[in-house]
Amino acid sequence: MEKLKLYYRGQALGEYDLGTRPLAVGRDQRCDIVIHDPQVAEHQLLIVARRGTVVAYDLAQDKRLRSKERHLPLRQSLALGKDYLLTRELVDRDKTLEKKAAAVETLAVGHETSRKLNLVVKRDGEVRRYYIENSPLQIGSAQDNEIVIDDSAVDARHCRLEPSESGLLVRDLGSQNGTFVNGVRVLSALLSEGGQLRIGRTDIRISACSDEEQQVISGMVARSTAMLDIFNDVRRVSMLSWPVLILGESGTGKEGIARALHQAGPRAKKNFVALNAGGLPQDLVESELFGHERGAFTGAASKHKGVFEQADGGTLFLDEIGELPSEMQARLLRVIESNAVRRIGGESEIKVDVRLVCATHRDLRAMANAGGFRKDLYYRLTRLIIEIPPLRSRREDVCVLANHFLRQIIAEVGYRSLTEDAISLLTAYSWPGNARELCNVISAACVAAPSRHIDAKDIDAAIKRIGGQAVSKTLTVQALQQAVADHKGNQSAAARALGIARSTLRDRLNSAIAV
Repeated sequence: MEKLKLYYRGQALGEYDLGTRPLAVGRDQRCDIVIHDPQVAEHQLLIVARRGTVVAYDLAQDKRLRSKERHLPLRQSLALGKDYLLTRELVDRDKTLEKKAAAVETLAVGHETSRKLNLVVKRDGEVRRYYIENSPLQIGSAQDNEIVIDDSAVDARHCRLEPSESGLLVRDLGSQNGTFVNGVRVLSALLSEGGQLRIGRTDIRISACSDEEQQVISGMVARSTAMLDIFNDVRRVSMLSWPVLILGESGTGKEGIARALHQAGPRAKKNFVALNAGGLPQDLVESELFGHERGAFTGAASKHKGVFEQADGGTLFLDEIGELPSEMQARLLRVIESNAVRRIGGESEIKVDVRLVCATHRDLRAMANAGGFRKDLYYRLTRLIIEIPPLRSRREDVCVLANHFLRQIIAEVGYRSLTEDAISLLTAYSWPGNARELCNVISAACVAAPSRHIDAKDIDAAIKRIGGQAVSKTLTVQALQQAVADHKGNQSAAARALGIARSTLRDRLNSAIAV
């Protein structure tokens, strides 16, 4: 069995079990291992057993260095103050056990555990999301915290989150107003998925963030707060019959949201019909929308039902509604008002029951104000609006979507996986073509990659082939340094803003310094 042993001037003072939970070391009485030495900080070290090895985090360091791990091999001691030593030892002296422990440790060093949880911080209507990696996260109102909370009821250094193999431990740091877990004030407690943490007037929720546990709706996956909120909007308005306008850049998934509205609502068993209003020759738009009778015009050899009739009882999705010709806008308005269509060459109206969902990448309000789109139709279509943000503003979704696209093409290209460096490049790119471009890049990389493991160079080549610019050119050293400066030296915050791994940011900056 492994223990931490504390020595004072060569005399053993105590033994502490490793592996059950993180161990805080320092002068503060709330620490697990208390050191009575003025040279030791109130919170000096955090000792964590992880995947067969033991690592130490120096909590007294500047926040830029706090997340740096120091591995503590067997029988190695850490000096604390003038007279104390902390040593990792095997209490059982069985050499076989010791060799096994050393072998496991060799394999474990340099590998990170997968990220399982994230924090959703809510304060005065603002929502922020933080991913929990391996290093501890200090929370408080002071700027030297990893998570800064602008709340007068939160102490400068309020509490600390300590990830370990036994779970996520929250430890109060002597706050005045307390740390509450699921409504109960605690000094320390294990947090699990769905747990509620409250400090001051700020609520923090613990949620799962592994790919398999992401929210899925109608085949769409997401991790970002923005998209999860949209999924909630879809569920909330799917039962209504009112028109919906979906706004967003090309490739963001507007048709996917439209299908989700259909499948989550009472019309799911009826038809979902989609038509690109800007992708048809002008002389065919009217026939596709409203249908025609036999002989209505040259070439009309038979009767044709328009998309309104085809979608009767179900949902009609009109994409790129901003491209609809002005004369068709007037007819569309009439159909919405009367719930009836008249085919070209027809003498009577045909009643239809359709949930209309429209989409556009254009600024429809500006078009209506400028006279390029009918205002009366605009106000008919905007009873409910769902706006999808571009992929570059929700980088948390990139990895989830990339793995989703990989699963979709397994049958054709076989199993593929993304390396950590590949994921870093994917999240660093700006994605002007949004999710559609990401899907194309993943497909191209799968075909070109020489092995099952898609590396950064495979992603870089695929993006260059499809987008025209390699990702490596989009993140210059100057851009990285500026991001760190913008976040007052906090590399973790800068990496989150850039959408890359903190280790990638650190390595790139260190390489630049070495050169």
